[in-house]
Amino acid sequence: MSDVLAAARELQPWLDDRAAACDGARRLSDDVVAALVEAGMFRLTQPPRYGGLGLAPSAVWPVIAEIGRGSAAAAWIAGLGAANVLMVGKFPARAQDEVFGAGRPAIVPLLTGGVGRDIVAEPADGGVTLSGKWRYASGIDVATWVGLLAPLASANGAEPHILLVPAEAFEIDQESWRVLGMQGTGSKDIALSPTFVPAHRQMTWAALQVGGTHRDCPNDEPVYELPLTPVFAASVQAPTLGVARAAVDEYLNIARDRDGAPTQILAASADATLTMALQALVADADLLERRMGAGRPLSQEERAAMRMRFAVASRQVLETANRLFAAVGGSLLPADSRIGRLMRDLHAMSSHFLLQPEPIGQAQGRALLGLGLPPDTRV
Repeated sequence: MSDVLAAARELQPWLDDRAAACDGARRLSDDVVAALVEAGMFRLTQPPRYGGLGLAPSAVWPVIAEIGRGSAAAAWIAGLGAANVLMVGKFPARAQDEVFGAGRPAIVPLLTGGVGRDIVAEPADGGVTLSGKWRYASGIDVATWVGLLAPLASANGAEPHILLVPAEAFEIDQESWRVLGMQGTGSKDIALSPTFVPAHRQMTWAALQVGGTHRDCPNDEPVYELPLTPVFAASVQAPTLGVARAAVDEYLNIARDRDGAPTQILAASADATLTMALQALVADADLLERRMGAGRPLSQEERAAMRMRFAVASRQVLETANRLFAAVGGSLLPADSRIGRLMRDLHAMSSHFLLQPEPIGQAQGRALLGLGLPPDTRV
């Protein structure tokens, strides 16, 4: 872990210099992707048998946060990618051979959460023929594979599955990502013409969410048995913590010549809040890993409580950062200011549905009141 953490720190100033250009292009530039690949940032959770580092999430999230201090877009794509590659590590060996063994980095957007439309999956010999449209394909311009949530026919009716499709199969709507924040993620709309997806590149969403692996999965390391939703939620929180830390850095640069207790107290409070948030994120990831390793997986209620901690911490971090943004005054106004870019990025990142306290809060509140979790709660 120390090597990739040091590499992330070394990349920070260079990534920061490239951030505005990536925003203007509405995608990560090829040189940024090459630097991330060279530093191992797309191999963090890749299985060791395929040349990856096989790191557990508790070791990955501090690395992603460090990247976020340099580039929100790079951290977002690397963080989500780490969770998504861990998911690919649950698939059959044949699918993993295709994703990890083709001599290309495994950069895998995953599209779930109701972002698909006009999805058609027709049974075909040995698989299905899939078509449709999806929104928010973060990093699609540099992706090598895409994971899609689609309903497939089963004995129990239509059942959601994740299907792995090569990125080159998609048509990208290059005009669809014109946004205020996270411009550099290039989270564009994509369309898939009828494409055959073999059975070995399909897994049920229900099994993946609770930590299941395919019977032909070659990986026996405990990390590939983790339930996915807590990992996905953490993968979007880690980048936000890095961007919030960058906001503290920039606030200190702007306010360094200001004298007075309010400036000093605000800086110290922000530093403490972000330190505690990252420590809590790592501690929860470690708890999840230890319990799985001991054969005592977290219950649905415990996973809901963990998700609520992530969401509340994310809201507290955003509120802390907003006090910094307000305190810098007119320095926030120039369109090309670093502090203004950080504000836009942090607000956009914090709007992700996995970081919203209200939906998971209602579910967790029901659990605390003994009413039980709704059956569709994503934990």
